[in-house]
Amino acid sequence: MSKKAVKVGVDIAHRSRGCVAAVYVIDISRLSHLPGYAMLPGLKEKISELMKEEGRQATQFAEDLASILNIPCRKIVLQGNPSQEILKSARKMEADLIVIGSRGRTGIEKLLLGSVAEKVVLQSPIPVLMIKGDGE
Repeated sequence: MSKKAVKVGVDIAHRSRGCVAAVYVIDISRLSHLPGYAMLPGLKEKISELMKEEGRQATQFAEDLASILNIPCRKIVLQGNPSQEILKSARKMEADLIVIGSRGRTGIEKLLLGSVAEKVVLQSPIPVLMIKGDGE
């Protein structure tokens, strides 16, 4: 989760008297590409728990920032395909805007990993504001 995108999203919610839903999606499918992921005892569970904790911390950052400005904030940590889960959540909560960070991957990294932000922009019926990566 991009801290820069969170700050922009919270600012927009504050100015428009809206609310924030901080959505973090754990992409478990990417773990299957790690060597030894399924073979080493306990590794799968340990990595999964680390990813869940990362999601909790990221959404907590959004909630902390929103609470400073008295903005309601929902924290949502999901597992699955990130772009699909973000879009599904946005539709379910009838979001007016999706604010998403972009890491700016290029070349082979983008080809192999894809761009969650790009997929969200291309597939979303809801307006999307993409914030250029801040290296976080």
